[in-house]
Parts: sequence; C-alpha cells; structure tokens
Amino acid sequence: MTDYFYLRKEQLEKLLSKYELEVNKLPDGTLAIYNNGTRCYHHTKTEEGKSTRSYIPKENYDLVRKLARKTLLLDNIRDAKNELAAIKAYLKVRKKCRYNNILSKDSPYLQFLSPQFAWLDDDGYESNPNHPEALIIKAPKGQFVRSKSEAIIAYALFENHLSYQYEAKQIIDNIIVYPDFSIRHPGNGKTYIWEHFGLADQTTYQNSMTSKIRNYINAGYVPGDNLILTFETKDCPLDISYVHTLIQYHFGPFENRI
Repeated sequence: MTDYFYLRKEQLEKLLSKYELEVNKLPDGTLAIYNNGTRCYHHTKTEEGKSTRSYIPKENYDLVRKLARKTLLLDNIRDAKNELAAIKAYLKVRKKCRYNNILSKDSPYLQFLSPQFAWLDDDGYESNPNHPEALIIKAPKGQFVRSKSEAIIAYALFENHLSYQYEAKQIIDNIIVYPDFSIRHPGNGKTYIWEHFGLADQTTYQNSMTSKIRNYINAGYVPGDNLILTFETKDCPLDISYVHTLIQYHFGPFENRI
C-alpha cells in the first residue's frame, strides 16, 4: 500500500496549490451568517489588526457567494494539510520491505506464487500493439501504462489482489477493442471492463469517448455493473480514494481476497 500513499501525497500537494491559488484571488476577510442565512456579515481586519464587521445587503450577493466559496476552500486546505502531514509522518517511519520485488515480473519467486495467487499472472493475452512509445509509466507486474492515472488504477487493482489484464484484445460486435483494464471478479468469475477517460473536457475526445461507451453497452457491459467508468479533466484529476471506493463496491472488501 506504500505506493498509494506516495501517489496520494502528490495529489494532495497539487490540490493544495490549486486551492491556495484560488483563495488568493478571492476578497479579503471572512463570512459570518446569522438568522438561518437571512443576515450576512463581512469580517475583515484593519492594518492595525483590529477586527471590523459590516452588514452585506442582499443585493451584494456576489460578495456573499465569493466569501462562502472562500470558507469552503479554507476548510479543504486545512483538511488536506492535515492528511498530508499524516502521510508524511507515516512514510517517514514506514520501513521498505521486499514485497514489490518478490512480486515483480522478473522475480524467481513468482513461478511458485502464481499458481497460488491467480491475480499475479499477467501472461497469455494479446495486448494493444498501437503506439508502444506511449507506454511510459511503470505499473505493477512489470508493465508500463500510458498515464499516471492508469498507473493509479493498476496499483489499486494489484494491491487489492485482483486479476486484471491491461489493454487486452477483445472483439466486441466484430470490432477489435483494447479496454484499459479487463478484470476477473474473484467471486463470480465475470469479466469487468474498466475504462478511464483522461481528457473528458476536450471536445474532440468526447466523441470517441461516448462512442466507446455506447459500444460497450450494446455488447452487454452495463455502467455500474460490469462496466466501470472513470473520468478526468484538467481541473478534476482522478482521485485515488475514489478508485479504492469503486474497487470495494464492485469486488467486495479486500480481506475477502487474502
């Protein structure tokens, strides 16, 4: 699980930078709300450090909205800093083990472990031959994937002991496709497809995205059941915690797979 915390640390640092940049663009001071939201006050401080309070009339709704947004952002900043401090403290005391080396593709242990743990096996399928130069991010099982977000998903599946194939060839409605992840459910043996759309805010990308989803649905893959979809935009990166939540929802608690 160590990789999760390194990735989460990087994600939190980016979120903090984003939140703090937005806060700096918002009005000075804070918002106080009384009488169930009917009276709003703007709290500020003078150069001498003295606190002042002024009533905000209803027609100045824009100021109230911005100060309310600032309140939320400041709370998110405090929470992110708290989580980041906890992760840094954890990583400082966590001792590195041989876990990843023992389970790596070139490990001499793997030949003896794979028969016991099917989720370790990554052989025997035809993968996507297109644009191999884009496979630049290292993932578990000796793989390389195309993006950091795909690596997050791969690590999460691996750490949850789930058997998956990356960009494995499938034929759907006589069309060859290479889903990001094909996952075998450890309980019912059913194949799940996980597609991550990393450029969901780009117009040209949206056409192929919706077409791909439509083809999966027509082939019997149902979003929320055996079709897992995640999306990402420039301002909304993939959340690691959400990935683990999806895994728990679709495949059950981790302790059931140990």
